[in-house]
Amino acid sequence: MIGRQELHEARFRDQVAIARELRLLGWIQLPGRAASVGDARAWARRLLAAEVAEELADDAVLLLSELITNSIVHSDSGRNPDGLVTVVLATGGGIAHCEVIDDGSATSVPVVRDLSEEDAGGRGLWMVNAMADAWGFHHDDEVGNVVWFRIGGSPATAHAVSSVDATTS
Repeated sequence: MIGRQELHEARFRDQVAIARELRLLGWIQLPGRAASVGDARAWARRLLAAEVAEELADDAVLLLSELITNSIVHSDSGRNPDGLVTVVLATGGGIAHCEVIDDGSATSVPVVRDLSEEDAGGRGLWMVNAMADAWGFHHDDEVGNVVWFRIGGSPATAHAVSSVDATTS
């Protein structure tokens, strides 16, 4: 039986191998307000159009929209008048890798919630978890939260890793 530590090491090796194939497409910094979601979608679609299949670009832009919305709603990026959200895009080997960096929050961390039919919201990370081949987050006291996903890869690499998981054995 594989232990938790071995599983984390195998996942980390998979992530490093995939990361070596990635090429930075660009990054953009946007104000932490609702209008930035559409700006980020247009920017991402333009960059991804020449790099990945249209269906993959559509899925990546959808998930990116959810993460940016979460950053604006749940982090200091949306609470502070000068809050910012940064988006980073990379591709390689048919994979799209997206990161959303926000100002963090003293009251919450990214979490996939259980949903009920009555819930009006709360589906952002649920969708990321369901559609992405891999995703995760980490928090840095100086930078804030970074939530990332990778889509278009092998289902064998599908898993969610956070800095909390990575340090727990």
